[in-house]
Amino acid sequence: MEIWEYNNIYNGDVFIPMCSSGKEDTEVAMAFFLKPRPCTWDLALDYHTAKQFKVDITLDPATVGPEVILSEDLKEATWGRPRCRWPEGPSRFDTDPCMLGSEGFTSGRHYWEVEANGRFWAVGVARESVQRKGRVLFKPNTEIWSLQKYDELCVALTAPSNTSVPLLNGEIGVYLDYEVGQVSFYAVSSRQRIFTFPVASFSGERVFPYFCVLLSTIKLSPKG
Repeated sequence: MEIWEYNNIYNGDVFIPMCSSGKEDTEVAMAFFLKPRPCTWDLALDYHTAKQFKVDITLDPATVGPEVILSEDLKEATWGRPRCRWPEGPSRFDTDPCMLGSEGFTSGRHYWEVEANGRFWAVGVARESVQRKGRVLFKPNTEIWSLQKYDELCVALTAPSNTSVPLLNGEIGVYLDYEVGQVSFYAVSSRQRIFTFPVASFSGERVFPYFCVLLSTIKLSPKG
């Protein structure tokens, strides 16, 4: 997808092809809707509308990577040395301080908020098949739709290169519409949508909340 299409997606611009008689031409309309373009009403969700789909998210201890300390309620993760080494398992990130949410989604609309503070963090969603063994490469990846912050730089992990977004610290809202293939992010303090990824296809695969902490802390907000 070209850069100008990112801008159209961000602004919610969608053009419906019409024939000269004013009616939709069937073949042109079919070609249009087969393209991976989202619907206007899905892209136009403001913060207050997205928040209506808020769900309760907790962190999954079975996925937590090394050097992550979890709170007892599984709502907070901090970079550091835990008292006990996490046991090995197929679901666990084994090299980097990453983790998934406990619940994944294969349908519907979902919104959650996370407070992120520190030097390096990533917040977003990931496919269930995301690579968990070996070094996680923080670059545009078809398995991860995420915002990443490193020192004074904040980017969206888009392809073929990252997209700069306003520097964030504090509460971030994440909105997922599975059927449309939309992932959006909101600055909770200003109640503004700051970025929407180009439309994705999850292909029926389960998608999970995704987090990474390095010299950072993330804390999930309760539902309500």
